[in-house]
Formats: sequence, structure tokens, C-alpha cells
Amino acid sequence: MDTLTRKLAAYTLGSADADFPPRARRFAADAITDCVGCMLAGAREPLAPMILNVVTSAPRGQGLAPLVGTALDAAPADAALYNGTVAHALDYDDTNHPAYAHPSAAIVPAMFAVASMARASGRDLIVAYILGLEVMGKLGRALNTAHYKQGWHATATFGTLAATVAACRLLRLTEEQTTMALGIAASAAGGLRVNFGSMVKPLHAGYAARNGVLAALLAREGLISSEQAFEHEFGYCNVFNHGAGYDLAPLSSWGEPLEILTDYGLALKAYPSCGATHTAIEAAIGLKADIAGAPIRSIRAGVSEMAFQPLIHVMPKTPLEGKFSLHFCIAAALVDGAVNLGSFSEEKVTDPAILALIPKITMEIDERVRLGTEFPTVVSAQTENGAEYERLVPLALGKPERWLSTAQLHDKYMDCATRVFAAAHADKVFELAQSLDSPAPAEAFLEALRGPVQGARLAASH
Repeated sequence: MDTLTRKLAAYTLGSADADFPPRARRFAADAITDCVGCMLAGAREPLAPMILNVVTSAPRGQGLAPLVGTALDAAPADAALYNGTVAHALDYDDTNHPAYAHPSAAIVPAMFAVASMARASGRDLIVAYILGLEVMGKLGRALNTAHYKQGWHATATFGTLAATVAACRLLRLTEEQTTMALGIAASAAGGLRVNFGSMVKPLHAGYAARNGVLAALLAREGLISSEQAFEHEFGYCNVFNHGAGYDLAPLSSWGEPLEILTDYGLALKAYPSCGATHTAIEAAIGLKADIAGAPIRSIRAGVSEMAFQPLIHVMPKTPLEGKFSLHFCIAAALVDGAVNLGSFSEEKVTDPAILALIPKITMEIDERVRLGTEFPTVVSAQTENGAEYERLVPLALGKPERWLSTAQLHDKYMDCATRVFAAAHADKVFELAQSLDSPAPAEAFLEALRGPVQGARLAASH
């Protein structure tokens, strides 16, 4: 039977390296580089030692995979869980539309988990990444925005299948095994948006990466699943979008278009917060220069309808909640003139200047951007002397049309990576990641991901 699942399996294994043009490869290398930086920064977050205390790890060992930023290895599924969670811990990792998800935090950890056992080259990683992103984007086209509005976190639901495809490609499974892996993964997918602003949101990325690795390895061992994972009445699409509708057509058109080359297929993050806040942050930074220190009477954030879905906090109680508060992000930008890793700290969440500004901010739909799917935002400010200023940012920095330059990517990466690595080693990893598109073995790159955080287990509290 030529099911949708088999069609995806055939595409996954039948795509040749040469099918993907230089721009797609460049974007993939940048995304992997960016994700490594996010993992390293995330390795210093409070949830990292919590995951380390649960996964089974060892100093080194054959068949194991690196826990990025530590001196420890773990079994592939455990490594994927850890690396995926820390990759998304700061919400600084890349995004994909129409999936409205974080692709690399699910795909890259799954690739790293199986790369050594697969004896993968750098080019193998590049191609596996492009294929994983293809799945993420096409599932978005098939199920969104209804899927997102139903309350599912697509990083987990779509990411599980994206990670599976990447792992299957690297492990060189057969078409039958890959079909089975997709069926296995479809039953493992999940993740609820109620956990936005909590530690469970980044755990969703870890779950997706782990589920993808487990599905691929179980299928390789011969575990059997349904081959109608997508289209069956009780399959992935109908169960996740029951009553909300979906379109199976994108799941028959793999590579047409190639998702990584679409207008919003991949976006690097310029700020470590929910992607729905980025246009407002950029506008507010611009307004700070316009206002030039004048006392602010009121601020209006005019947003799209979709912005209300992820931005569920106003006055955050924790740094994580701050990442999902448009009010906090605008206030931080106006007070400090920048939003960076330091903006989401206990100190900033309790900063009197930021707290005083938040009640002056209103968030409402603006007709100019009501239907915008890229979270365009109009930020207006009125000063105490009656002067009014306004900035409209239709598209966030880091989208394909506004892709980060190598220098911008390097700056962001080093800000993240030097939380764990010495600057010289961080720079070495950056160069290795940027030059992955090569037939040379990826082992030197994977080895360089290991770091000094041997005692991280001790940091967790019970």
C-alpha cells in the first residue's frame, strides 16, 4: 500500500545530497551552529542539572553520545532528551512557520545522538537537517493554524516526526524500517501549550528528540507499527486536529517547495524570548532612541490576532514567564535599550524601572496587522509632554529576508557558548559547525561539543 507514511519514508531515503542547493546547505549549517550555541547557554540553566540527575550518563563510552557542554556521554535517547531540553531552555533557538515551532531543538539533538554510531559525515548532518526541517514545515502546512489553536505545542508534536526522519536518514534505515519508525513516533508525539512559560516547554523539545531517536532505533530492531500513521481515521492528523480540519495534500508533495528555502521556513532568533515578541522588541528599542529620555505616559502595542496565543503573561513572576510577556519585553527594551540573555533574570523580573513601566502598556489588536502570520507589531508611545512616537516592524530580524550575517550569528553564538567554553574553544566549535558541509567525518565536531561541566550533577537541588 502506497501510504503517506511510505511516501515520506521513500523521500527521506531517496533524496540525494545533490538535491539540496547551496543556499539550503548554508541555512542548515547556520541553524546547527545557532542550535549548538543555544545548547551551551542552556547547559547553565537551572533545569540542566535536573535532567542530568535523571539520565544515565558516563564519562565516555562506545555507542554513547555527547551531552553537549559537559564531560559526560549518555545512551542516544538520553542524550537527545538532555540536548533537546537545554537547546530550548532559553527560548533563543530558531523557529519555523507555518509550523509555529522550534525545529532545530528537536532535530539537531536527534542527529547528534546517532551521528557517531552512524559514522556520519558533516554533509550527512546537513542533509539530515534539511530533511527534518522539511517534515516540520509540511506538517505545519497540513495541520496549522488549527493545530496550534487546539493547544498543541508543535515543537513536540511535529518535532517528534521531524527528529525521526533525521535519525532514520543518518542511520541509513530501509524504507520499511523508516515507515515503521514514523508509525512508532506518531504514537509518541504530544505536548501542551499550557506549559508555556514553565520548564516543561523546553522539555517538549527534549521529548521530541528522544522520541525520534527511540523510534528509529526500535524500527531498526524490527518493531512493527501501522503504516497509515498520517491518514487513518485514528491516525496522527485526524486525532490531533479532530474537529478542526487539516489538509493531507502537503504530505504528498515533499520537497515542493523545499521548506528550508520558503519565505518563513527557518528563522534565527535575535532575542532570547518567544518569537511573537521580537518585532515589538525591535520597535521598542527604536522608540527608546526617538523618545530620548522623556518620561513615558503610555504605550500601546498593536498586534495580530495570533499574538494572543503564545503571549499569555503580563506581569511575570519568573524569567521564563517574562519570555512570554509582551509587556515585560517592551518594558525591558525601553528601559535598557536592548534585550539579551541578561534581560531574563531574577534581577530584571524585579527591576523597579521595568515593573513601573508594565502597567502603562496595553496590548490590543491593530487592524493594520490583525491578520499577520509573522507577528508584526506596531508600538506607539506617548510622553508626559504629549509627544507621540510610533514604530511598525512587519518582520523580525533573523527571518530569511533579514537573515543574520555571519558576524551577527557569531556574536550571538559567542554570547551563548562562552557561558560554558573558554572563548578560544567556543570559536573552534563555531568554525567546525560552519564548515560541516563536507564529506569529512563529523567525529571531530562531535568531540569538540564535549565540555568541562563534569560536576553539573551536584548543582541540582532536591
